[in-house]
Amino acid sequence: MKVLGINHINIVLTEEQLAQEIAFYGQILGLTPGYRALSTRNGAWLYSAHNTVALIHLSVIGADEDVSGENHFHHVAFTCASIDATLKILTDNAIPHRFEQRNAPEMTQIFITDPVGIRVELNFPEENL
Repeated sequence: MKVLGINHINIVLTEEQLAQEIAFYGQILGLTPGYRALSTRNGAWLYSAHNTVALIHLSVIGADEDVSGENHFHHVAFTCASIDATLKILTDNAIPHRFEQRNAPEMTQIFITDPVGIRVELNFPEENL
């Protein structure tokens, strides 16, 4: 078996959180809702304009199910480009963020948190602040 990359991450949330989560990933990462396989649950699949596979699956769960952002899920990381444009988006949307500069491999990382508490890591290879 060869692992070729991340196919998607799945975020479970309440019906009330769905629109907020779609808006967050749309405004901050430019992801847009698209085709979603038939399901008995409401939700959305979010796509990048540069990818034909949904990167994030949002799944609405029942009121009796646990929707804690810490439920065996720590963070998701994306390889990104255009750090300056990203910083402008974060600033314009008042999204708190922190940075780390890595030397091996060379990259700048930006860390943010989504509306339901999931940590999001944005990696910018060979880009510096």
